[in-house]
Amino acid sequence: MPYSFLTRPLSVLAGTLSAAVLVLAVAGCGRTTPLERRPAPVSLPPTRALGSSIIVQVMRSRPATAMGRCPAGSVPLVGLEPDVPRAAVAPGRTVPVGTDSTATPSRPAVPSAPPVGVACYLPVGSPVTITAAGVSSITTYPDQPGPATFGFVIAFPTADVPALTAASRQAHDAGDALGMSVGGKLWQAPRPEVKATALRAEQISLLSRDQAVQLHRLLVPSS
Repeated sequence: MPYSFLTRPLSVLAGTLSAAVLVLAVAGCGRTTPLERRPAPVSLPPTRALGSSIIVQVMRSRPATAMGRCPAGSVPLVGLEPDVPRAAVAPGRTVPVGTDSTATPSRPAVPSAPPVGVACYLPVGSPVTITAAGVSSITTYPDQPGPATFGFVIAFPTADVPALTAASRQAHDAGDALGMSVGGKLWQAPRPEVKATALRAEQISLLSRDQAVQLHRLLVPSS
């Protein structure tokens, strides 16, 4: 998938943060493929200390409560990640759609608009803390159906690859998501479609440019 870099400076794209940039998203129905299977033509700077640590952890989708909130122990997905079904919020009630829901989620290949409602995840794996990484510039992915998505690539230090790979394999085997949190919020939670041999990098993909900018600035404050 070709990458087209944003021509406007990040300072002009100020917006909201919403996704541990690289990672995860909700409802346990996101998808991720190890970057090594489709290398992206982006320029990655050397590994550097991150402004905010990235927490990678196996997460299990949980249905929202009737009040449209996440059950105790679980956390909401804040990033607008493509292809992640959420509990639809209707006036006065919600319709849970998730791993343990009896409702049947509707999952278009690519959403025509940012998802609404709430998606909840329960941490079930040991967290892996990433304090340094190589972070590419923000790009836009225009050549696909539906709205354009925005994001960037994160390259992990060699020392962290074994723990990240083990977490990805655990999520794959259990049918869970691999969540990525930044700044105390869960931004992305894709479900690994293939069993990783070495999780060396992750591609962040969000429906909101503002969220991509905000998350990027959490990781690279000087951007």
